[in-house]
Amino acid sequence: MEVIITERAALKVIGMKIHTSMKENRIPQLWEEFIKRMGELDTVAVPECSLGVCLNEIDSEFQEDSKFDYLVCRVVKDDSIVPAGMKYHEIPAQLIAVFTHKGSLEMLGDTYDYIYNVWLPESEYKIIAADEIEWYDSRFKYGEEDSQIDIHIPITKKNRNEDIDDGLFFVNKD
Repeated sequence: MEVIITERAALKVIGMKIHTSMKENRIPQLWEEFIKRMGELDTVAVPECSLGVCLNEIDSEFQEDSKFDYLVCRVVKDDSIVPAGMKYHEIPAQLIAVFTHKGSLEMLGDTYDYIYNVWLPESEYKIIAADEIEWYDSRFKYGEEDSQIDIHIPITKKNRNEDIDDGLFFVNKD
């Protein structure tokens, strides 16, 4: 699988959020609710694109019953109004690894398995506790075998733990 390492620009998004786990997986229902309300967003910055964002706030081992926040959203412009029942969120610019999942959503777990259990351990990068994004654009075709989505995994070089940050100044040993 091809991997692209790039610096992604900051994103401003508006959408709907839930607190769930993979075991209870309420994400499909959230998508259904959001799709019905997408027209309420007045200033979409990236047409024909929606995001699924796993809001990673803790750096811990992810398990089937681990609780997390998931946001279904669209990228918006600065002057967007947040509709009732929706949330505004800013995703900072960051270094990411981009993986393209090809095929139906039923096989998405295989792509994540490759990312976490094959690519990350063998790469010079490690994941950081930051938002992970599923980027659904015009290549996404629900239920179709030729469907594609991009997965943005926030990363840093593995040797970054040697940096010194004492709160007064920062020294990068790279």
